[in-house]
Amino acid sequence: MWKDFKNFITRGIVVDLGVAVVIGAAFSKIVNTIANVLISPLLSLISDGGLDFKNKYVNFSGQDITGMTAKEIAEQGLAVFRYGELVTDIINFLIIAFAVFLISRLATKYMKAFKAAPPPPMTKSEELLQEIRDHIIKGNVRPVQ
Repeated sequence: MWKDFKNFITRGIVVDLGVAVVIGAAFSKIVNTIANVLISPLLSLISDGGLDFKNKYVNFSGQDITGMTAKEIAEQGLAVFRYGELVTDIINFLIIAFAVFLISRLATKYMKAFKAAPPPPMTKSEELLQEIRDHIIKGNVRPVQ
């Protein structure tokens, strides 16, 4: 069992997956920052502050929570549906999905460039040389005297 585990861990696929997870986590942090620092404020600016999702919620607690931020409400453990966080997470997901799409598309174009191009057609002299070679290999050639 230890040997099988060792073989599994040392395969390139597992190492590649580990690297992908680490890079994905770092990339996710960058995207969250872009969404929270750049995109959300821009949406708020365009909509005169109407699209600030961070503090959007529906109050189910029955208490007066006017003026409280979603973070303060969460710290108090009040029953609220903080849909603003969901909207922010959806925006983050769409950004990540679009970035992965662009990377995938770029990689596909890059890989197509490295595919082997078909060889150019043979010239008449190359065809004749190939026939001569084939006859020599088959032993159909008699020595010239």
